[in-house]
Amino acid sequence: MNSSPQHSGIPVILITGFGPFRSVHKNPSWEVAQALKTYVQWTRPLHIITHQLQVTYDDVSKKIPDYWINYNPTLVVHIGVATGSKEVRMEKYACNTDYFHTDNNGSAPETGQCIKNDAPKVLLAQLPLSDICSRVRRQTPLPIVVSDNAGRYLCEYIYYQSLFIDSKRTIFIHIPDFDQNFTIENLAHTIQTIIYEALRYVPPLPVVNQPRNYLFQTKIITNNFEKLNINKLS
Repeated sequence: MNSSPQHSGIPVILITGFGPFRSVHKNPSWEVAQALKTYVQWTRPLHIITHQLQVTYDDVSKKIPDYWINYNPTLVVHIGVATGSKEVRMEKYACNTDYFHTDNNGSAPETGQCIKNDAPKVLLAQLPLSDICSRVRRQTPLPIVVSDNAGRYLCEYIYYQSLFIDSKRTIFIHIPDFDQNFTIENLAHTIQTIIYEALRYVPPLPVVNQPRNYLFQTKIITNNFEKLNINKLS
């Protein structure tokens, strides 16, 4: 792909998955994210970027704002695993409070908040998830739903971080554990379809000048990045 996709008009898709946690030594979310980069054949020009995040609040808080600034993504797709789930779930919203479950380092946010100060209690995805879900259902054999419970752990925590930056270009997808139906290939193809359908509704890209020089279109996004930076340092 073009090394400077922002300047060539090629959409940039940032896909994240998580690393090991608890008894999950190989996290399905990261395996599917890798498949979207290395295995899946894309039928239109997209610049796919994948990153694995540690299952720690600190890693998410430090890296997510930097990814947005460095890559200026057209769409951000966070993937997590929902053990015991029987469907692919597109999460509707994320909450800012009650993050008390400890991460892989035995840590949790001191205040239980994702973003401190005056951040909203709940942030909704601004993409039409119900419409996207309906379109994808017609193209995949896997069950897919819109969910209103992202789990109040690292999955919801990362989702809130990205929704706080730009809720019109962010999706979180929970996938089940692998089995004979929910294979890496089937899940990757389903998420590929979600990406294709979501791109129908994504607004035009913000302006990018040079690396790490993000020319924000709105004061709201600028203020949100400032709040994220304050949150990282406090």
